[in-house]
Amino acid sequence: GPVVGLYTAVTRKGMSGEVYGEGERLSMAEAIIGYTRNAAYLAFEEDIKGTLEVGKLADLVVLSDDLLTIDPERIMDVKVDLTVVGGKVLYER
Repeated sequence: GPVVGLYTAVTRKGMSGEVYGEGERLSMAEAIIGYTRNAAYLAFEEDIKGTLEVGKLADLVVLSDDLLTIDPERIMDVKVDLTVVGGKVLYER
């Protein structure tokens, strides 16, 4: 899932805990942009998703912690509190 991808992008750690490509670490902000805005652009869907703007799809998650401020080692402990797809709540913890 995205949390695993964000953790890996920020820490560059594999399942074993070994660091791979330490110099390729991203900041959390860069990793989030990669999973949102840049992913929509690569799919030629930047006009309908990728950022929170009027007229775009309202797909989002609310997380238990602020990914921009927590210790990167805690990323895997973050829980999804709410999932909204197409403007409708699909999951609420």
